[in-house]
Amino acid sequence: MTRTATERNFDGPYKDLLAELASLIEWLQTEHDVSYVKAGDDKIYAYGGDGFVLVMDESGLNGLIELITPKGSLSITPAEDGKITVTAAEGEAAAKEILREGIDGVRRYYGNRYWSTPTTSA
Repeated sequence: MTRTATERNFDGPYKDLLAELASLIEWLQTEHDVSYVKAGDDKIYAYGGDGFVLVMDESGLNGLIELITPKGSLSITPAEDGKITVTAAEGEAAAKEILREGIDGVRRYYGNRYWSTPTTSA
C-alpha cells in the first residue's frame, strides 16, 4: 500500500509548507482532474492559472515538482534518503515565500471555480 501525500511526515525549514502543498496536491487530484501529457514513460500534470503553475508527474511528491509564481519558481525533489529537497535560485527565505504564494495562488484559482470532478460509484 502506498502512502498518500498527506500521510507523509516532513521535516526541516519547509515542513509546514510542504505539508500544505501535499494537501493541495491531494485536493487537486481528487476535485480537479486534468488530462496529462506523456513525457517518455511519465504522465505529466500541470495545474494552475493566473500566473501560478504547479507541474508534477504522476508520482506526486515522489517525483519532481515545479512551482512557478509571478515572483519566482522552485523545484521540489525527493532525495534517496526519502527527504524532500526544495531548490530555488533566490535562497531559503525567497523559497518559503514562493511556496506560500504558489500554494495560495493555485488553491485560489481552483477554489473559485464552479465545478469539481464528480465522484462515481465503483
